[in-house]
Amino acid sequence: MEEPSPPLKVKVKGVYALQAGGDLVAPVVLLEDEASRLVPVFVGLSEAISIHQALSGAVSPRPTTHDLFVSTLESLDARISRVLIDDLDGGVYYARLSVSIDSVEREVDARPSDCMALALRSGAPIHIQEKVVLESSMDRKDLDDLKGIENYL
Repeated sequence: MEEPSPPLKVKVKGVYALQAGGDLVAPVVLLEDEASRLVPVFVGLSEAISIHQALSGAVSPRPTTHDLFVSTLESLDARISRVLIDDLDGGVYYARLSVSIDSVEREVDARPSDCMALALRSGAPIHIQEKVVLESSMDRKDLDDLKGIENYL
């Protein structure tokens, strides 16, 4: 039986908008692995805004849900140790959030969009399974159909 390949580290390249006729159709977060392959993850608008804020270093006057979650973990001496996007089924991505408490690591099922927003706020690494990259990566020429989400905010 073949051993699964280790997860790949990715960075969030940016938050974009897929548009049609000048209208926002769907927000998409682009992940990029070390081989420069791009993986589009479609997310909700509120999650796209949260991820964009984290990428740009914007601070809300009041804590957002993701800020609150990170602050709560910190107050409990816990931390987000990593995010793993581990599956793609029927166009739906699946992820796990790893939280470390007193040197004990726990994994929690979570939406990739929430995981990315939390990882960016906490400085935790984001990983993705190779099989997900192979199944979902996009060609760079398709970037022409994407515009920065800030054009819609």
